[in-house]
Amino acid sequence: MGQTRKRHYDKYTLSFKQMIVKLANNPAVMAKDIAETLGLHPVMVYRWQMEDRRGQLRGNPHVSRQMPDKPSPPSARKTEREKATDKKLRDAQKRIRQLEKQLANREDEIDLLKKAERFLAKTK
Repeated sequence: MGQTRKRHYDKYTLSFKQMIVKLANNPAVMAKDIAETLGLHPVMVYRWQMEDRRGQLRGNPHVSRQMPDKPSPPSARKTEREKATDKKLRDAQKRIRQLEKQLANREDEIDLLKKAERFLAKTK
């Protein structure tokens, strides 16, 4: 019988979770974007929001740090230029999502107008 590996799970403090929930509850910010920025799974953010609404949000008492500590080698650290490029890319992706939503809305409006036109042509 094989041995199972012990899984490593990141553990977060209550104050960190509350900060994320506060950011996610802002109507101008998408929870998915917060999760992506912090390297969390979006479901975690949604779950923490739900737990906060129910009053069940808890932190891990054994964790004393605010953010998960994931050391990176010096070669993996990003320069200011790379950070600026990443920010521009995120902003562009956000703009693309907005434009895609607007396009979908316009296409729905056009379809609705075409249906209305056909309906009115039949009733005359």
